[in-house]
Amino acid sequence: MTQCLTETDALEARIATRSGSRSGWLARTAGAVLAVAAEVRAGLSRAAMNRRVLQRLSTLSDRELKDIGLTPQDVADACVPGTGDAIHLLVGRRDERRRARTAARRW
Repeated sequence: MTQCLTETDALEARIATRSGSRSGWLARTAGAVLAVAAEVRAGLSRAAMNRRVLQRLSTLSDRELKDIGLTPQDVADACVPGTGDAIHLLVGRRDERRRARTAARRW
């Protein structure tokens, strides 16, 4: 009788493990799908924000752009499709000019 209960307990444990691994696999897969969907959504949101920022920057005058450390050419370059994140491009150019001005003052 004891051996019979032990075998039954072992069988139940194996069944529980298998169903647990199935639900674990399902949870991992669902988590991965949700993570990819969140990345896509964030990318689309970022792209929409970039379009709004570039639209606004394209309406500024040369003087207004100079006040924030940009040129009309920077905005035109950022509007080219395939250049990646336009905000990073603009911030990089602004920072590059700041470093160049700082270096020029030291000499």
